[in-house]
Amino acid sequence: MDRNDINLLPFDVLCIGGINLDRKLKALAPLQSASSNPCVAVQSPGGVARNVAENLARLGLRVGLAGHLGRDTAAQGLLASLHELGIDTRHCLASDSGATGSYTAVLDTKGQLVLGMADMALTEMLSPGLLEPLLQTRAALWLADMNLPEASLAWLTESALAQSQRLVMLAVSEPKMSRLPQDLRGLDTLVLNQGELAALAAHRDWRTISDVDCSSAFALLQASGLQRLVVTQGESGVSFIEAGQATSSHLKPELVRDTTVRDVSGAGDAFCAGVCASYLRYPQDALALHVQRAMRLAALTVQSEHSVSPAITPDLI
Repeated sequence: MDRNDINLLPFDVLCIGGINLDRKLKALAPLQSASSNPCVAVQSPGGVARNVAENLARLGLRVGLAGHLGRDTAAQGLLASLHELGIDTRHCLASDSGATGSYTAVLDTKGQLVLGMADMALTEMLSPGLLEPLLQTRAALWLADMNLPEASLAWLTESALAQSQRLVMLAVSEPKMSRLPQDLRGLDTLVLNQGELAALAAHRDWRTISDVDCSSAFALLQASGLQRLVVTQGESGVSFIEAGQATSSHLKPELVRDTTVRDVSGAGDAFCAGVCASYLRYPQDALALHVQRAMRLAALTVQSEHSVSPAITPDLI
């Protein structure tokens, strides 16, 4: 698909998955278990797919968002903020079956995640039947987060293959790695962190791998149809590999003057948005360049107190 064809589609990217209200509790002193800890509490729009969508909108792309919300004040506020960003919400479903999802993150004094608690009951209800209307809405790229039910992730992967639709999937946590479809022929890129990769290896009982790394994992996932694997490793950088390569490559973060980590929340979402945006704007570039651009967004995000940095602008990609 060339750039002129992309311009004729309703969206550059259709993001599918979690839309939450985030609550972040940052400790003011070293945390003590089984005790009350002083903190600063902040509430903001969140959800993996929603965060990716906001990053993409700030990068200047045309974005659609599909998810499941309650009929409550939280949903009203989330939808209002999405509309202000220019994100299309026609595929955001409202339900009386529960409250809008929430995610509570407990951060230490350095902004590192200590504990995260997610109430994703409505997202868990996004069955293939509810998602089927998405097949009538073409986009240059689909982004699905793994908050979706296992059956829906498999259905999206099969649908992407049937429709020659480019699909990027973003992991959300170690416990949900069991949801990754067995058949990955419709999946272009899987983005996850080192802990999630280890959880996937344990779930699939990859006993042939003594020390899980990007290259060995990709060899097994490529056999199921995966085209590209990207593994984020925090301050160590990012490893990545694609079909046709025997071993993975690695990039370390660029050294910048201000490296203060204020809050790691949303860094992975920003990184994935950077990969997606780079894919669309520079389709002929090597995977290394896509990853390099995405790392800039992640770096800006950890230096911000927001889950999506307001410093993200179209000129960053």
